[in-house]
Amino acid sequence: MRRGLNINQFQDWQCGQDYELVKLLGTGSYGQVASAVHKPTGKKVAIKKMDNIFDDEVDCKRILREITLLRRLRHPYVVELFDIIEPADVDKFDTLYVVLELAESDLKKVIKSAIHLQLKHIQLVVYNLFCAVRYLHSANVLHRDLKPANILVNEDCSVKICDFGLARSIAGVEQASLIIGSSKRFGKNEENSMRTDENHEEVTLKGTEPARLHHQDQTVEELKKEEEEKGADTTPTSQMTEAQKRQEMTKRLLKTKDQRKNIKRELTGHVVTRWYRAPELILLEKEYGPAIDVWSVGCIFAELLGMMKESAPTYLDRRPLFPGKSCFPLSPDHDSKSVDNRHGFPISTNDQLAVIFLVIGTPNEEDKSFVTDQKALDYLNAFPNREKVDLCTIYPGAGEEAIDLLHKILVFNPYFRISLDDCLEHPFFKSMRKPDKEQKATEGVHFDWEKETMDIPKLRQHFLEEIMYFKKLREKGAQ
Repeated sequence: MRRGLNINQFQDWQCGQDYELVKLLGTGSYGQVASAVHKPTGKKVAIKKMDNIFDDEVDCKRILREITLLRRLRHPYVVELFDIIEPADVDKFDTLYVVLELAESDLKKVIKSAIHLQLKHIQLVVYNLFCAVRYLHSANVLHRDLKPANILVNEDCSVKICDFGLARSIAGVEQASLIIGSSKRFGKNEENSMRTDENHEEVTLKGTEPARLHHQDQTVEELKKEEEEKGADTTPTSQMTEAQKRQEMTKRLLKTKDQRKNIKRELTGHVVTRWYRAPELILLEKEYGPAIDVWSVGCIFAELLGMMKESAPTYLDRRPLFPGKSCFPLSPDHDSKSVDNRHGFPISTNDQLAVIFLVIGTPNEEDKSFVTDQKALDYLNAFPNREKVDLCTIYPGAGEEAIDLLHKILVFNPYFRISLDDCLEHPFFKSMRKPDKEQKATEGVHFDWEKETMDIPKLRQHFLEEIMYFKKLREKGAQ
């Protein structure tokens, strides 16, 4: 141990001979994180200690999911998993030590600090973040909990997405986007008709590979890719106005409402920290996709713009864009005294959707066309009309390009929300794009055990497989 270190805080840590613990960095529901040095190489690392990992099956599978994802993901802006320390007793261990890449800080700490950011710093951080998220989506992975605390950051504005406990591989999950995507799926063309197996585990188009996540969610910007599938009497998408594209997508959403409503729910809705949670998650839509992470990045983007001196004179004046204090129906405000007389829903000015509508305005019928549940529609109709706010008034120093991008991200209907590819192609990032940063995954991530109900011995075996993977790497490196 290093001189001056409080030894007592690490007295129950068992990290073996290769690591020297330096400083306790944080404690939370997940466990503890400490900085350390890998003695054979002198490399600075972070060690995440998780106790009693087998006490709860849901939490245990989250930990397993995180380490198996991180072992497979390789991108400069995704935190790297270096090692999983082998336990002394492989048959009875219940504590896990995961060795991760160490970063200087995270965006939550940066936002709470007294420093101000310039627009060029924000551009670089958000661009790097979009590159990382695009890589995840190309690997069929949704992060599902993007927020400032889960974005590690270094002084050079490089980011490291971390905390994949709520992330999911979406490979094999039935996607409403495939139902919506092709006009030939309504009896006009059997060759490309949609095929779904009896267990709803995989949806493909005949003659194609299983759909990859990065092109499963179709936005209005991507309608142009379907021109070859349209009849000769159809107006080419390239000649459509933005309003016409939205109308076309609205027709598809309304036409497929019953099909989408009957999708077997395979992804939980209670994900993403409230302030960064997309409307489709709040409304408990059965199907959601990459657009939820795009929304979360937009909320982070807005918070970073709030760090400009023109936006907030001091760090004490900063605030998240959507600081809701409740989220009906997942976590309603039980103290709300006001009730909508038509539908009986509690109305709170601090409700997450109410806070969102104060900024982006109350959705119109076109905006609500993706919603499949009638109760959710009744809930939306209970909100008073609000006009969209010009974000220039909130972030006066951001400039036209930043505000234009933010407006296109913070869109209520996920099918109208800008795609990740279009985010990267936006003029706001024109001066800093680099092909090596925008790499996609070479293969998707899928877990055979994701839908299994596993007992402790089975879970322990999966952990041991991951631990032994790193043990073999160390042995191979020592040869």
